[in-house]
Amino acid sequence: MTYDLEKINALIAHIYDAALNDALWPSLIHTLAQCVNAEDSIMFGSPEVGSHHMVVLSPLQNATHDAAQAYGAYYWEHDQWKAGAAQHHLTHSGAIFHGDQFIDRHSFQNTEIYTDFFKPMMNGTGVVLTSIIEESTPQRPNPVVLSFYKSFFAEPFDKKDEDLIRLLMPHFQRSLFIRRKMAEERELRQLTEHALHHSNEAIVLMDETCRILFANRKAELMLRHGNPSIQRGYLFSPVSSQQVSLMRVLRDALEGKGGVLKFANDSFFTPRVAVFSPVSAARGEQLQTPARIMAVISEPERFVSDGLGAFARLYRLTKAETGVLHHLLQQQSTREIASSLDISMNTLRTHLKILFAKTSTKNQRELVNFYRSHPNVSLMKESAD
Repeated sequence: MTYDLEKINALIAHIYDAALNDALWPSLIHTLAQCVNAEDSIMFGSPEVGSHHMVVLSPLQNATHDAAQAYGAYYWEHDQWKAGAAQHHLTHSGAIFHGDQFIDRHSFQNTEIYTDFFKPMMNGTGVVLTSIIEESTPQRPNPVVLSFYKSFFAEPFDKKDEDLIRLLMPHFQRSLFIRRKMAEERELRQLTEHALHHSNEAIVLMDETCRILFANRKAELMLRHGNPSIQRGYLFSPVSSQQVSLMRVLRDALEGKGGVLKFANDSFFTPRVAVFSPVSAARGEQLQTPARIMAVISEPERFVSDGLGAFARLYRLTKAETGVLHHLLQQQSTREIASSLDISMNTLRTHLKILFAKTSTKNQRELVNFYRSHPNVSLMKESAD
């Protein structure tokens, strides 16, 4: 089969340009949709470094941004086309399938995803061609998916359309690889800059043996005296029970779990709180030293702040996520929260999933209890009183 080489080369150049500029993805996918006579298109997955959440790279042309985000967030859990692809083992990189292979158009009209999304947001789309650009991995639990859509009354996509996608597939994969590497380098620079003395917090980086690799100036000053301190290159607590807890939370961090530990001190030194976060292998291997754990150590009694604001800073919550947590603490239901914040239930569910991930909690009750029992929050409340 022959193609217009000039158009193909222009598409390939556009694909690699998009690796360097996220703003180009929508126009790229829209142009490709026109090439296969599709009415709409979307590309989404979890290509971000350290992210387990769906990221929409190209929003649907006929849907709002929030609707596209919501679709991406639960597509791989609820979509009938996805279920059929899984049954036929079409979830590997390079797989291409048609929606009609798994569910006829009339039956699809009776599904929840059609009623909630495709009918109101996409003018009754019913014909789909989907390709798996990157399959899911332990590091990226959601695959990167590229889909094209037509109305119920349109002709199916044909072999020529499939062949074009197959021709461009390796270029999409390399583009995403470049994009991911750039994101890793960005995160590395941000982590390094944050650690290299630009933070108001005491920052400590440790390797897989928990030996301290780096401590910024504030950490060096803080850890010269008091609890914890540095002993023979390791964090150390002179209180035996706290030393046991320290060893446990360091093991948890090496296993990918965050943790918080409060260290008691005498009247001369104020209590300290350390937040331990895992550093992924992908990030650590890019550092000059093989960091696997980052500890942020603070002395909450030295400043007065609202507990929610301090909690949000510690766990890097966005303004929207902080707002959701604020309403949860007021014992509001999810519907009340969505109404108060003027957001959809799907958007609220996305915020909650991110909150659970950032705080290592599993549900709303556990999140609220974690916040209320957090040592940093309780200390600040006592200080404010």
